[in-house]
Amino acid sequence: MMKASLVSQAIKAYKRKGLYYVVRFSATIIVRYLLAWCYKRFKSSEGFKFCGNTYHYFFHPYVTTWRNERATIIPIIWDIVKKSRDQKKRILEVGNVLSYYFKVDHDILDKYDIMDGVINEDVVDFNPSKRYDVIITLFTLSSVGSSEDPNKVLRAISNLNRLLSQEGQIVAVLELGYNPEMDELLKSGELRFDKNYYLKKISGYRWKEVDGLDFNDVKYDKSIPSPNQVIIGVINKS
Repeated sequence: MMKASLVSQAIKAYKRKGLYYVVRFSATIIVRYLLAWCYKRFKSSEGFKFCGNTYHYFFHPYVTTWRNERATIIPIIWDIVKKSRDQKKRILEVGNVLSYYFKVDHDILDKYDIMDGVINEDVVDFNPSKRYDVIITLFTLSSVGSSEDPNKVLRAISNLNRLLSQEGQIVAVLELGYNPEMDELLKSGELRFDKNYYLKKISGYRWKEVDGLDFNDVKYDKSIPSPNQVIIGVINKS
């Protein structure tokens, strides 16, 4: 799927912007793949601790994971998905992220990412007939809502809670600094979880688990883009 997507992008770019753009675009992709290979070859044995478990950093050319939090978040969440899948649990992913890295067979909800196997509906309005044992969302809730509707993220979580099975669980990854309105909801306690886990950037692709958020040190580097703090929140069915 990734190769087909790249070819499709190149063809569309050629039609819209010409040969020079395609050559430059192709060179960028080649560099990304070479860098990803180097990181995998020389750094993939390096690990980090989270909740008492050891994970290996995840390096991939898509969204250059070695430059942002995905190097750490992807292996954590993918481990949850694999274990849930082995237990035959019904899984919903809100925001199409994992399918760009792995072969997946769970339901995916993403309003804007139009491709086969993705449900294009708003998370606030999504109302399927089934209920889910595990709902995961990577970074997507950080984009829900705005200054005009800052409480939309709360309605989104409320709706996802409604979609859980009797003993279901939501695992949500939120980036600090991307959405100031969401940050304020976290700070005030209006947006809260049953369990909270925190990660803070050390440098490059290296992150570490910490005891809490530091709202006085929230930084979001738009040039990458990447935050310096991430929260993994867990909500149990209520």
